Amino acid sequence: MSYKSPDDSASADPGQPPTVLPSGAVLADEGIEQQPRGVSRRTLITGVAAAALGGLVVGGAVGGLIGRSSGQRAGSASQNRPLSIIYGGDVCDAPSIVAKEKGFFTEAGLDVTLHRTVGDEDIKAAVGSGQYDASSGIFYSWLKPVEEGQNVKFVAGLHAGCLRLVVPKTFKGEVAALKGATIGIPSLSSSATMFFSMDLLDAGINPLPEAKQVNWKVLDPSTLADALRRGQVDAIATSDPIAYRPVLDGYGVELASNMSGMNKQAYCCCTALNGDLVKNEEPLARKLIEAWARGSRYVAGHEEEVARIEVDKKYVAGDVATITKLLQGYVWKPSVTRLKASLLPGIEKFKKTGYLGSSADPQQLADQAFRTLGINW
Repeated sequence: MSYKSPDDSASADPGQPPTVLPSGAVLADEGIEQQPRGVSRRTLITGVAAAALGGLVVGGAVGGLIGRSSGQRAGSASQNRPLSIIYGGDVCDAPSIVAKEKGFFTEAGLDVTLHRTVGDEDIKAAVGSGQYDASSGIFYSWLKPVEEGQNVKFVAGLHAGCLRLVVPKTFKGEVAALKGATIGIPSLSSSATMFFSMDLLDAGINPLPEAKQVNWKVLDPSTLADALRRGQVDAIATSDPIAYRPVLDGYGVELASNMSGMNKQAYCCCTALNGDLVKNEEPLARKLIEAWARGSRYVAGHEEEVARIEVDKKYVAGDVATITKLLQGYVWKPSVTRLKASLLPGIEKFKKTGYLGSSADPQQLADQAFRTLGINW
């Protein structure tokens, strides 16, 4: 991964030497207000890969990373430094929530904080830059940023299930009938957008926004279900609990999911760790993965308890009964080896959507993005 030199950083104060992280990234001046950037397909798909490659780590990254002492950096990493996991507020964030609330992280000797993403915060860029140490999500949505140099490593698959493509009850036909349709999504780089692009491809529809064979309409996640009910979109592609609401309320039906069909996945969400954590603090990273996976295993058989934790602690918006039902519909069998086995065929299929560069080598990308950390389950 290549970064610009300190002299190339537009935010650097020429009178003061910039702070350079062990990864080579240059910290922006905390006193400089970052200007909002225009939204484009490239920005949404790659997150802030370009900014990371340009050597800028902004906002919360500054405080979080400067706070690490020299003894916690490459070559002499602390085994007990605080770790941060960023999550989106979905039902399937249960493994990290359980590991936190049931004390599995603490029992492993870890000090883990969970941070809820806000607004249009790019989780992939936040983890790749080191602003946060880890997150979870379907690996397809991380592939473009990783291809372009984002410093992220996959380790373990956490669970199967959580993404749905939902249409109105009056919809007639299969996925192929969505050609020319408007599909509501939380972002162009979301897990659902990336996954269901493969279903569209199988149905003979080019999923790329510029192909205009479907109209991807980015909406605030909380408004997606209502947008479908009001007819503002022809379908929605997102994660639970929002994806399930139209089905539960009787005005929508599930057209496809990542739990069935040609593109059925052994894992929806996998762990995505900052590459420097994996490279320089492997024992710490391994403990994090093991406790995280313990949280996943706990969900099976304890779905109602976990649903109550998610609701009562305000991690997830919804009611206990519905979230219990959703958790019972997922598969909670975390694995490093099964994730590894699914990566290459998954990348080969995903490349056909056109989101990756034509010269992208699936095997090279799989090798670049994955580490076992010595774990063999």
